[in-house]
Amino acid sequence: MDTDVEGRRVALLSLHSSPVAPPGLSDVGGMNVYVRRLATELTSRRWEVDVFTRRTDRSAPDAVPLDGGGRLVHLTAGPPRRIPKSALPLHLPALVSAFGAFLEREGRSYDVLHSHYWLSGLAAMRYHALAGHPAPHVHMFHTLARLKERYGGGTDDNDSTLRPDGERCLIGRADVIVGATEEERTDMIALYGKTPRRYEIIPPGVDLDLFYPRDPIMCRSILGVRAGRVILFVGRQDKLKGLETLLHAVRALPDPVLDDLQVLVVGGRDALPASGRGPEHRLVAQLGLDRIVSFQGTVSQLELPVYYSAATLCAVPSAYESFGMVAIEAMACQTPVVAFRVGGLATTIAHGRTGLLAAPGNVDEYALRLHEGLTTADLSPMGRRARMSVQRYRWERAAGATADLYEDLIGEYVSAGRPVAR
Repeated sequence: MDTDVEGRRVALLSLHSSPVAPPGLSDVGGMNVYVRRLATELTSRRWEVDVFTRRTDRSAPDAVPLDGGGRLVHLTAGPPRRIPKSALPLHLPALVSAFGAFLEREGRSYDVLHSHYWLSGLAAMRYHALAGHPAPHVHMFHTLARLKERYGGGTDDNDSTLRPDGERCLIGRADVIVGATEEERTDMIALYGKTPRRYEIIPPGVDLDLFYPRDPIMCRSILGVRAGRVILFVGRQDKLKGLETLLHAVRALPDPVLDDLQVLVVGGRDALPASGRGPEHRLVAQLGLDRIVSFQGTVSQLELPVYYSAATLCAVPSAYESFGMVAIEAMACQTPVVAFRVGGLATTIAHGRTGLLAAPGNVDEYALRLHEGLTTADLSPMGRRARMSVQRYRWERAAGATADLYEDLIGEYVSAGRPVAR
């Protein structure tokens, strides 16, 4: 279908986390990269794109242009600063009100509302119910509370107790739920007892023009890495991301491997104690890995390919990933990934061919997979196959499928006598 229809408008709602925040901090990860890049790709298809987020800086303008196209709109709801995730639902009515007020001031309406994460979904759902001129509502969870509980061993103390019920409501109410895999739909039905009205599988994209293999020796020189073996971890300091698991697995490696190994940790925390050392730093010291583990802090998307290319292996020890953007970016750089066989990682990684997989939660097996990869004489064939395997995740394909979905929904609304506001 030709989806280059000039004048279509879409509102992308990412209310709990700004898509321009640097990845690697808490609540800032693959979803933020996804929303920002989707805005760019839709703009290139002549869609008018506004991305909405909650204001966390009093001085931020109401609307600013995004690099690559579209606008970022700041909605004032609650204090203009970062607040705990558990407190965000308290400001949901204000977010809905601010969204409606912005549209009224601008005399604006949208052909599609596309929400990301459960809080944005509830805001879109409430606005959808209140608006006199409804628009199709597409929702992406990116992660689900019940799955985090299943694989993380319990509830997240930082999350709202309202989240599971909010997600259950969204599953049954949104016009379409978009997920990365069929497994995600199966999990929704099993864990929430709700079946989506419509479920579409549209995996996220990867920028293959940015993430491509560089010379490993040159990249290690740039990063000041002298070890012959390098493990890279990219992710925020969140229990589900598995940094602690990785550190224990590294400690289990034999001394001859450890003697020539460096572990680079990319990502950080919003704030550190006065000592400058978080729990992950203390664990490194307890395990005697100070000489091996290097914390790099947050790194921009433009810098990441250098890290991926410098690595022998990219470790993605997440207890669960609905898709796993880090894994796809690493594979695009021809760096094999070691992960658990969970969620989207079980779909994107072919064990022994494009990466290495361990049984979910099995730290001993994960250590064996790391050892296998680090001691393989030549990983380049696996790396080349990994690069080839992610060609199907080009952003052009992901954005094209999303735009096709929008057009299909608009057509359904019109056919049903529910004309979309223009």
